Amino acid sequence: MKLTRRHYKLNDDVIEKVRILAEFGAPLEHIGPAAGISYATIWQSLKNAKGPNPTRLEVKLSEAIEAGRAAGGMRLISRVAEQADNGDLKAATWMLTHSPAFRDHYSDSAAINRARQEGIESAVQGLQAAGLTPEQERMVLLQISARTGEKLPLSE
Repeated sequence: MKLTRRHYKLNDDVIEKVRILAEFGAPLEHIGPAAGISYATIWQSLKNAKGPNPTRLEVKLSEAIEAGRAAGGMRLISRVAEQADNGDLKAATWMLTHSPAFRDHYSDSAAINRARQEGIESAVQGLQAAGLTPEQERMVLLQISARTGEKLPLSE
């Protein structure tokens, strides 16, 4: 006989409150008490929802938190994009450096990574043109690889 967990305070109304609070970016530690349940209840319910035998309410709570956070994130991104369209340079900068769709290509970090990669490629090309013996070239490439963490084409 399978034991079932009883949720004395967790119900559809509480789950809707949790979704709304998650949408506005509240952390789980604050969501629980504001919705009328403890943080421990939320934490355990989310853990159970990922387990082999979740209850309907545990799954619904997990889905509500995910849906709330997704909706809140989309609302915020939409607002930042609107401000960027209106010429707000801070909003545009934020969008380019933080949005997953743009960050890899336009952020300061991406520019640094591109410059680093171009420098490594230039060094490798310079080595190939230097007329070193294959063993010398291999040793230098190994040293560059060890210092940069890049996998470089090592000649056999």
